[in-house]
Amino acid sequence: MSIVKDAGKAFRLNLRSLRDLRGMTQSEMGARAGIAPASISHFETGQRAPSLDTLIKLADALRVSIDTLLGRAPVENLAQVDPVFLQASRADVQTLETVRRVTAAILAEAKHSR
Repeated sequence: MSIVKDAGKAFRLNLRSLRDLRGMTQSEMGARAGIAPASISHFETGQRAPSLDTLIKLADALRVSIDTLLGRAPVENLAQVDPVFLQASRADVQTLETVRRVTAAILAEAKHSR
């Protein structure tokens, strides 16, 4: 089997698994990604492949990296990283620095209150 077919299969399986993990129907996923629910179905069954723009929308809607969606990063890693931090990692430099400072302050406070 070629790499492209393996990547396509991983994408289809991950899209479905991640959507289920997030507790979303195809309609909810489509609404969150700005994509028709029928397209979600077509992607999950392999009838169609998403464009790069659509792939980004799907990953954002699922709050995962594109690598996770494509099977290049294990889905198990999701349990280790809260979606809010994934979203923050895509923010501009100023926002990311603010998130770092706030997180450091919260962790320092939690350490001192033990």
